Amino acid sequence: MLNFGIPKPTNMKTISFNKALALLALTGALSFVGCNRAEEAASESMSKSTVVDMAAAPADAASTSQPIQPERKLTKEAFLKWGTSDIDKTHQHITALVKKNQGYISDDHQTRDEYQISSNMEIRIPAVQFDSFISAIENEEGRLDEKNIKVLDVTEEFIDVTARLKTKKELEQHYLELLKQTRNIEEVMQVEQQLSLVRGEIESVEGRLRYLNSRIDLSVLTVEFYETTSAPVGFFGELGKSFVEGWKNFLYFILGALSIWPILLLLGGVIFWWRRRKAKKVLPSGK
Repeated sequence: MLNFGIPKPTNMKTISFNKALALLALTGALSFVGCNRAEEAASESMSKSTVVDMAAAPADAASTSQPIQPERKLTKEAFLKWGTSDIDKTHQHITALVKKNQGYISDDHQTRDEYQISSNMEIRIPAVQFDSFISAIENEEGRLDEKNIKVLDVTEEFIDVTARLKTKKELEQHYLELLKQTRNIEEVMQVEQQLSLVRGEIESVEGRLRYLNSRIDLSVLTVEFYETTSAPVGFFGELGKSFVEGWKNFLYFILGALSIWPILLLLGGVIFWWRRRKAKKVLPSGK
């Protein structure tokens, strides 16, 4: 049978499906850029409309046309360090203060050396109790050796992540609607593949949003307090310390020697044999 170049009929349903799938994929790819541009355009449009309204409206109504500012999202961190005369009592006080302010201790460890005991605690406290918690510590402990407070504004990132999540969820719904209309197995697999990718992105964005909410709602405070036990004073103090260290080194030497006694015994036997042999050689010549 001769072929005169007549094109074969095309499945219009397949073409429409491919176009719809490609359009949704393109929408997902542009969603990240679109969110930012849409926010900038909306902000610019709001500012322009505000200027027009203020020019046209009476002076007493000008204040009502101001754009609504988004709620600021702040994360707070603090580091406090001070000395105490009773480290156990101070630890109990901090623990009770955390419980009173509905927070919790995420890390708690203590270190000890020859001259002081140090306790380090990492505390998560509700952001609304952040300032009052620090004030309570200062009122109880008095002067602090170190105080460092850091506040970070994450409003822009929070708005961006929220907008991305909304766009991804809308895209997920479009894929679900397309899946309901699909009957071909190959097309179903294609839609499910794209749907799986979108849901993975949704989980990632939701995780980031949960992290931001956690840092916003719960502030992080690291407190370090220490108790000085003893310390050498002047020349005689250093002399006593040197004597103690020398005695410790002597004891360590004895313990080390005892641990290698077989080697020392063998070495002593070799030296004894060598000296006796040398003495026997010297005796005939001395006669």
